[in-house]
Amino acid sequence: MDTLRWLHLSDVHFSDGESYEIKRMRDSIIDKMKEVFEKNKVDFVVLSGDLAYQGGGYDANLKKFIESLVDVSGVSIDELFIVPGNHDLKRTQMRSVLLNGMRTEQFKFEKETIEQLQKDFKKYMTFYNKVKGENSNYIYRLVKKEKYNIFLMNTAFTAGTDEDDGKLILEIDSFYNEIKQLKDQENCINIAIGHHPISCFMNGIQKKIWNNFNDFNIDFYLCGHLHKGAYDYDLSGGRTIPTYQCGSGRVDNYATVTFIIGELDMDTKKGKLISYKWLKDEECWAIGGIDGRRAVPGEMEINLDRFKQDSNVYVEDEDLDEDEFRRFMMKFHEKLKHSGMEDINIDPKDVFEKFSNMKCNKSVEKQYPIFDSCLVK
Repeated sequence: MDTLRWLHLSDVHFSDGESYEIKRMRDSIIDKMKEVFEKNKVDFVVLSGDLAYQGGGYDANLKKFIESLVDVSGVSIDELFIVPGNHDLKRTQMRSVLLNGMRTEQFKFEKETIEQLQKDFKKYMTFYNKVKGENSNYIYRLVKKEKYNIFLMNTAFTAGTDEDDGKLILEIDSFYNEIKQLKDQENCINIAIGHHPISCFMNGIQKKIWNNFNDFNIDFYLCGHLHKGAYDYDLSGGRTIPTYQCGSGRVDNYATVTFIIGELDMDTKKGKLISYKWLKDEECWAIGGIDGRRAVPGEMEINLDRFKQDSNVYVEDEDLDEDEFRRFMMKFHEKLKHSGMEDINIDPKDVFEKFSNMKCNKSVEKQYPIFDSCLVK
C-alpha cells in the first residue's frame, strides 16, 4: 500500500530560561517519536508557526530541536515545511499603525507596504535560512513534490496587534499567483499550511480563501495558533475541505500539548489522524489531544471529498453487448411468465431499446449479478 505520512507540530514557543516542565516535555517528545516511527517513518514534517515565544528564542536549542525532529522522522531538510506565526514577528508601533489603517477587505498592497511588513520577520527569516538553507522572503509559496504539493501561507503577514482575530487580510495578488498553479494538479494531494485558522481572517477574505481552495484543488488545511487540537469543515464551495488544527508545543496552564501523525492511502484517498497529548502531572504521552467527538478515540478518519466517485455518473462511451442484453431481457420476460405474471404488458423489444438508449451507468451495471441470481431461482 502506497501511504503518505506526515508529522504536524505547532506553537513550540522556544524561549530563554525555560522551566523544568517545558524541558521535560521537549526531551520526552523526541523519545516518543522514536517509538512511534520505529516501524514507519513519515514523508514530511510540518511546523505551523510560532517557533519562538514573543519574538525571542531563535537560538541553538531551537535549531537542535528541529534537527532532532527531522532526524527521528526520517526525512530530509527539503521535506520540512515551516510557516511563521504571530510570535515570529517583531511588534512595533509603526506596524500597529500600518495595520490599523489597512484592515479592509479592499486594501491594495503596494511594494513599499509589503517590504515594511516583511522587515518585522527579520529574526525569523535569518533563523529559517540557517535551518533550511534557503530564503523565506515570500508571503505565499507553492512547493511541488512527487506525491503531493504544499501551499505555504504566511497568515501572520498582517498580524501583530492584540486584536488580530477576524481582522487578518490577504495580499491577494501574490496569493492568487501561487495557488492558481494547482489548477492542473487535480490528481495530486494538495495541502495548504498556515499558522492561523481561516476564521481569523475578515469575513470577505475567508470566502475568497475557501473559493480558491475549492477551485484549485486544496484537499485540507493544517494550522495551529489556538493551542489545542481541533478540526473543522468548510462546505461553502460544493465539497468538504477539512481543517486540522494542532495543539501547542509548550507546557503552560491552558494549552493542550499535542503532536499529530497523519496517514493517507494514496489509492483510496482515505486515512486517519493519530494525536498524542502530553499529560503534565503524569509526565508522559497518551493517545488524544484533539477536541471533538470524531476524535474521541485519539484517531479520526480522513476521507478526501475531492476524490469521492459519484455513483450516478453515466458512462457515455461504453457500448452495450446487444446480443447478451437481448438474451437477458428475453430470459427475464420468460421468468415473469413462469412466476404467474404473464398478464403484465411487457414487450422485451421495447424494454431492450429503452435500456440501450440509457447507455447503462455504473450503478445499473452492478445490478446484473443480482438479476442473474434472481433468474436462476
